[in-house]
Amino acid sequence: MKGCLSLPFRLLFLALMVLGGYVAWTHRQEIRERIHRWTATSGSRDSVPIGDPAGAPAARRKLAAFGSRGDSVLLSSADLANLAAAAAGQFVPGALDSIQVRVQRDAVEFRARVDTRLVPLSFGPLAEIVRDHENVEAGGDLLFRHPGLAEWRITSARVRGIPLPKDVLGRLLSRFGGTTGVVPIPLPATVTGLRASDAGLVLYGRAGGTVP
Repeated sequence: MKGCLSLPFRLLFLALMVLGGYVAWTHRQEIRERIHRWTATSGSRDSVPIGDPAGAPAARRKLAAFGSRGDSVLLSSADLANLAAAAAGQFVPGALDSIQVRVQRDAVEFRARVDTRLVPLSFGPLAEIVRDHENVEAGGDLLFRHPGLAEWRITSARVRGIPLPKDVLGRLLSRFGGTTGVVPIPLPATVTGLRASDAGLVLYGRAGGTVP
């Protein structure tokens, strides 16, 4: 009796295996592409350099040389992460580490591990679930305003994958001189334009003209 009862289940399992194999074969190209996207995304995230304040002087020297030369300069993701790490050490000492900056076309993404105990603000409705150390992400458009100033307009901000309330984001940005959703980015007065791309951030000076 036991063998008779198990036979239909074995046949059902075999049918599901055949069906699964058929679906995998007929959609093999789509599956390959999806796996490629997953692995490509994971690899690109891991390849983004982590900011080190000790590297900030080299990035500042690039800016200083640009100021005297006045044509153009490329700041890589590593340069920007190093500058961000140095700024974080000045404004919120010890609160941020593992800082990463990804530059894409007209946009900048920022990621860091935050010691929430050293950030002097309330996380509002997230306060109950925020841990001592959290991964924070923010991304948005980078806009040139006028010589000496650009703006980072944040369109998304997350803590552990959870969207950060706008009022909390505003209070946090205010510590960097920003307002809700906007962070001012000081630039050399000789900068007449900028371009963000996968290669990094290019600043254009008077000798190089405006952004092509």
